Amino acid sequence: MKKVSLSELSAGDRRLVQAAIAIRQKAYAPFSQYKCGAALRDIKNRIHVGCNIETIDFTLTTHAEMDAINGMIKTGTFQLKALACAVQSSSGYALPCGLCRQKIREFATGPDARIIAINLTKQGKIRHISVTTIGEIYPLPFTPAGLT
Repeated sequence: MKKVSLSELSAGDRRLVQAAIAIRQKAYAPFSQYKCGAALRDIKNRIHVGCNIETIDFTLTTHAEMDAINGMIKTGTFQLKALACAVQSSSGYALPCGLCRQKIREFATGPDARIIAINLTKQGKIRHISVTTIGEIYPLPFTPAGLT
């Protein structure tokens, strides 16, 4: 994983960062206050966005990455090339959880699909950006071969 500045990203990746930050404002997180926004670029170079939507029991909560992937699937496209995830956290990286890593890997073009993790300050400014791949953060995914 590598920390980068916004200016080091390609124009396409900067659009993903901005889309993830913007959609984060639509997140519904009245219980945890943990708002997350995600934006992905599919193989047709279209951007799909998603945000987390909490429910009181948390088991029905939709994660931002899942919301973006589900939106992509509804357009008839089933592969993503890159995904940006934006959260506000005073510690650590803004990386997808294990459940989301599995879903991202299933719909990624391969283990080299880019993950752009955006950590925001309380004021919504970029604290840091980290770039990695789904293969680096989730090296041993469950695959269809595991069903046989």
